[in-house]
Amino acid sequence: MSEIPSISLQQRVSQQQRQVQAQKLSQKQLMSVKLLAMSSLDLRQEIYTTVARNPALVITKDAAFDGVKDAKVSGISSDNLRIGSVTQAGKIASDNFQSALESSPDNRETLSEHLEQQFLSVFHSPAQEKIGLALIHNLDNRGFFIFDPYSLLDKKDSAQTPELLEKTLSEIQQLDPVGTCCKDFEESLFIQAKANENSPKAALFILDGHFDFLNPPQIPKILKKIRNFARENPDDAQKFGLLDFTETQIEQAVAYIRQLNPFPASEFSPSDNICIAPDVYVEKNEETGEYTVRANDEILPVVELSKDFYELSLDRSRVTKSTEESEKKRSEHRFIMESVRSANDFMESLAFRKKTLLLACQQIVRLQKDFFEKGPRYLKPLRQKDVAAIINVHEATISRMANEKYLRCSQGLFKLSFFFTNAVGQNLPETEEVPASKQGVMAELEKILEEHKDDKKALSDQKIADILLERGIKIARRTVAKYRSQLNIDSSYSRQ
Repeated sequence: MSEIPSISLQQRVSQQQRQVQAQKLSQKQLMSVKLLAMSSLDLRQEIYTTVARNPALVITKDAAFDGVKDAKVSGISSDNLRIGSVTQAGKIASDNFQSALESSPDNRETLSEHLEQQFLSVFHSPAQEKIGLALIHNLDNRGFFIFDPYSLLDKKDSAQTPELLEKTLSEIQQLDPVGTCCKDFEESLFIQAKANENSPKAALFILDGHFDFLNPPQIPKILKKIRNFARENPDDAQKFGLLDFTETQIEQAVAYIRQLNPFPASEFSPSDNICIAPDVYVEKNEETGEYTVRANDEILPVVELSKDFYELSLDRSRVTKSTEESEKKRSEHRFIMESVRSANDFMESLAFRKKTLLLACQQIVRLQKDFFEKGPRYLKPLRQKDVAAIINVHEATISRMANEKYLRCSQGLFKLSFFFTNAVGQNLPETEEVPASKQGVMAELEKILEEHKDDKKALSDQKIADILLERGIKIARRTVAKYRSQLNIDSSYSRQ
């Protein structure tokens, strides 16, 4: 009986030791996770900020700024070392970076600047402000989404919910000019019409997912389509009063739609300063047919451990004496050792980011080889968890890695998240011609439109859905409209 407490105590001590080790690991891993999730632009800023704060780090090369190559720590001695001070290297690096930013040409007011000024003039919670700014800076020169707005949510921030995103999205859509921050011109027209209390009911109905009713733009035929729809959908018929519409009302609705602006952002200066540099290059050896994946090392500065700080960290004379004078040196030595340790952790985290990025991209190339050989139409369904299992990391690691990273190949520039796609439809067969992925179906949709581009009558969304069904792809008309919008392809009415 007397041995039991002793064993229990040993177990508790062992458990405490494991907990302490886990805590130490988690702090280091926290930095790795943070850097892994960053875009190259954000990481560049993080590197300069860290170098400015840690005198044990130096930037030895930066292809983006010629002046940074002189930003090295040199001649640091124990006489001029000040605990907690910013080094000359950090100051030079920071100044060079700031100068480069300030030298960027000043253009006319852009759409993002115009929207941001209005959005920030009203109080929002921190979470809503982050979402709003992310949405505003996710717009192309037409005012439409570049990426799916839901992909902008920070999953680590519980306050950033889909409901808050939808609320913020609706608010931005009402800013001047009304109808930006939309997926396409059809949604923009609908937002503009909803914002006007005098909009004709028939116009609101047509713009709410029935834009193809305008093809052909003949009043009697439009009215006939609406009445056919009303008989098949009695609830909508009652809600909009569809059976009461007259030819005069339809004519007024069409005239109203024509006076709306499909591209409300056209009056603003394009954001020419936006330039996306690839994080990874995929290149094919034409002789062997093999693909090589390499990191774009030119987009980030090269960070190294200061030679002077490393040598100072080896100087044990600072900790051997016990005089009052040596207490200051011991304090300096502790600062040096902590700076060196922190510097090593930062560089290891950078190395982890690069290694994970390359390993994941190598698997993407292997698993999506048909895409790299033949194009987007051959993109296959691929889950992040599958790549994570292959390279032996957590699925969350792949999720963070794919965030705001870009790959350049012969097919073009792609966000890494593009390569992770789900299968479309439960019973969709994956064939050699059409992989069962969303991108594969969208590419097939583009192919169909290209095949029928010379037809006298443009294909309606329903006709496209019928052709896809003949090719083994069963999706609804609304899904066709959604994919067409994401491809920035006009409706049959606009393609006349």
